[in-house]
Amino acid sequence: MVNFIQALIQGVAMGSLYGLIAIGYVLIYNAWGILNFAQGDMVMVGAFAVLVTHMRLGLPMWLAIPVALLICMLIGFLIEITAFRPLIDAIQQRRLIATIGIGIFLRNLVRVVFGADPYYFPPIFDNTPYKVGSLTIVPQNIWNMVIGFLLIGALTLFLKRTTMGKSMRATAQDREAARLMGINVKRSMSLTFIIASALGGLAGMLICPVFYVVPTLGTSMGNKGFSSALFGGISSDGGSMLGGIVLGLLEAIGATTISSAFQSSIAYAVLFLVLIFMPNGIFGKKESRKV
Repeated sequence: MVNFIQALIQGVAMGSLYGLIAIGYVLIYNAWGILNFAQGDMVMVGAFAVLVTHMRLGLPMWLAIPVALLICMLIGFLIEITAFRPLIDAIQQRRLIATIGIGIFLRNLVRVVFGADPYYFPPIFDNTPYKVGSLTIVPQNIWNMVIGFLLIGALTLFLKRTTMGKSMRATAQDREAARLMGINVKRSMSLTFIIASALGGLAGMLICPVFYVVPTLGTSMGNKGFSSALFGGISSDGGSMLGGIVLGLLEAIGATTISSAFQSSIAYAVLFLVLIFMPNGIFGKKESRKV
């Protein structure tokens, strides 16, 4: 029973990170009308960014993470203005291929610069586990949960209560109508991409102490984030976070009750089943979109 509860805690902790990645997919899909398959590679960029700022430059962790986050936001903005904005009115297939190409470019660029060997990254938070009865709780898991839920709450408030957030939502619903209302559509779409890149990068930074930092980190994490986004509903921010948590729980329960060998394959099984039986996800809905 104790092992099962610890698996649940681990599942929610990892699921909250999957949810952060998934929200990046949702934001860009709502604003651009495409699935950004380079979103997972922003997780890898975030991991290597904090590796450079903390391990190579020697910045303290409290400073290394914000600097690495700014690097992710800058890279996301550069990708948006160079690879996405020129194709804003292109057909769906061309824009989709562009996202795949950007992901391939980022992975190979990082592989050339850093090599293919895995890098160890020290714990971000206190690594001393806490004992609660028979339970052993790792602080990293607790902080991953807390940060994940706080960010989804802050993002929800930003989108619903601030002028810029409302502009982003209006742009996502109808780009031409937003432009006629005086909204700076290009700025709103750029900000959407920057926020999505920041969320993916931060997820990569929080995953660093759990996995080795490798150029292919974004591929595995991106697939899990994509599965979470589809499971929760590709048009729902909150649904994506819930989808990530459910996926994390399924992985943890599967590893505990069946075998850890099946843990990585659960995300693909969920993706396969959702595409067949629930293409709109849990909270997703059929929409008539103008993109």
